[in-house]
Amino acid sequence: MLCTPQPYDDESLASYILRLAEANYYESPHWILRLVSCSANQVLKFALHNSKATKLSQLTGIDDKLLQSKAFRAIRGRYIVSYEVNQKATHLCPKCLKESNYARLLWDVEINRVCHIHRCNLINKCPQCRQTIKWLRPGVAECKCGFDFRDSAVTDATDSQVNFALYRAGCWGNSECMKLAKAAYGEDNPLFCLSFKQFEQLSSFLKFDIGVCLRHQGDLRMSQDVLNKFHTKSNLLSSQELVFDFFQDWQHNINYLFQWHEDNSIGNNSTRHTILTMVFRFVELSSLLPINCFLSRQLEIALKKYLYDYNVIQIEIVYRYSNDCYGEKLDLDRIEDWLPRVGGMLDCPKLTLTRLIWVCQHIKSLHWLKDRSAWQIVLNRPLRKLIEFKFKLVAL
Repeated sequence: MLCTPQPYDDESLASYILRLAEANYYESPHWILRLVSCSANQVLKFALHNSKATKLSQLTGIDDKLLQSKAFRAIRGRYIVSYEVNQKATHLCPKCLKESNYARLLWDVEINRVCHIHRCNLINKCPQCRQTIKWLRPGVAECKCGFDFRDSAVTDATDSQVNFALYRAGCWGNSECMKLAKAAYGEDNPLFCLSFKQFEQLSSFLKFDIGVCLRHQGDLRMSQDVLNKFHTKSNLLSSQELVFDFFQDWQHNINYLFQWHEDNSIGNNSTRHTILTMVFRFVELSSLLPINCFLSRQLEIALKKYLYDYNVIQIEIVYRYSNDCYGEKLDLDRIEDWLPRVGGMLDCPKLTLTRLIWVCQHIKSLHWLKDRSAWQIVLNRPLRKLIEFKFKLVAL
């Protein structure tokens, strides 16, 4: 191949193939894809196999490992999965293209709709022909209709959109973006002790609760533009962006959300059902967080206070070994004395009450709680669940 430009650090593989086609005056990148026996979907869905990378490397003289690093497969295990990739269309920032004519890797990810550098919304349609922007096109900045995307007008993004874009870029390894996100949200915000995978799990857990609360006019402190998109059912609002905005005032919002749950449970269910429901909410949320992060510690304190408020003053641990069974009741106000001992038995020195309840639930009905002041935990042998818990605890 006569002309082989060097790939940029943050360039997508699709963009590099486009620039390669442009530099060698090909009408489209199809010619290059045929030479390396690679389909368009394979480029976008991180399936650039070693053999294809080697062929492309032989054509360009670019190291095959460098080429593979531009494919989504290289980072799939950290932050990306196939359904998140814009496979049929993409987004662009006209201002970025004006400064340097190549497509950034982040633009091919569905959730990224904002340029954090220029604080503007990305475009996904050609202003002239109104067609969605395909990655298979005549050039990086050129539409099939001939329009130059660098001439596109842009709209300003809101602060909440920019903050989320900074956070997402920071999770991809951009330390400067993460610094800016922390400056906006505060260094002590529990979001910043999570990996993006953990944040996605947290978003999946909280999005329903937040949505129901907002639909019932709950007093959650959220950005106005996020609330507007939520109430108009805008498809531009992802669950991750909703939850990210929720954490801007996380202390008020978490406390309010749990209080709102409790108030609604009391109105519709018996007291013991309310206790079960609320304890499970505390426990489930805590299980999605690193065990020693600030929010986990706050949830541990809140759980104990909640149990006290409902006159649950003891933890009853029942040990089952084959056909034998014995138990002990332990005072909740002396948890610091006995929890390390239980953790030592399970080889889990960092054990917390929320994690112990989370992994050892043995509740088959609500009747056990009637007229009782102890929360029952049953430890069974073999400890398969507890072994799984141990590995998960270490991973966190």
